[in-house]
Amino acid sequence: MSDDKEPWIWLRGKVAGLGPIRDDLLETYWRLDQQITTIVGYNRQSPQPMRTTRAILIDGGSSNEIRFTIYDVSQTPEAPVGLAKLAMDTARGHAEYLVTLDPGHHGQGIGTEATRLVLDYAFHVAGMACVYLTVLEPNTKAIRAYEKAGFKKQGVRRDSNVWLGQRVNEVHMDAIPADFEGASLVKQMFGQ
Repeated sequence: MSDDKEPWIWLRGKVAGLGPIRDDLLETYWRLDQQITTIVGYNRQSPQPMRTTRAILIDGGSSNEIRFTIYDVSQTPEAPVGLAKLAMDTARGHAEYLVTLDPGHHGQGIGTEATRLVLDYAFHVAGMACVYLTVLEPNTKAIRAYEKAGFKKQGVRRDSNVWLGQRVNEVHMDAIPADFEGASLVKQMFGQ
């Protein structure tokens, strides 16, 4: 890379790319996490201060967490538009998937492709046997995106969360390597 501000993209799809978390993008990450769609989607009641975002993304974390910057690679220059995280339980070989995407980039296939790229990384780099997530049932667009990326519904936990002030179900979804369809970009890097 010729410039530290230039994106370093590990995995590049047609519309989405994944790269590492970057210190210089702290304010971008904080803004993404303060969107009302993110606050409602994660059932938080309030925004968080930037120092909390710094502590979580830049200063803190653990060796069992892999965090990614999601880029829109369909534009020039490529722009950071989201965050993804794998919270891994390496002893059991599974990871929880969390994602935040700028609402202005919803409906463009970026979230679906980024999710698929994270699964590729989880299965073919981190060696996970299962990646799972929880999504609120009214968030049907997210559920469709997860299904397109390779997740399958496991079940529902009834009335276990809140969406716009109303009790709602949580949908539990997972993905396993046997269900990973199509070419692996990770494997292609190694000629496989």
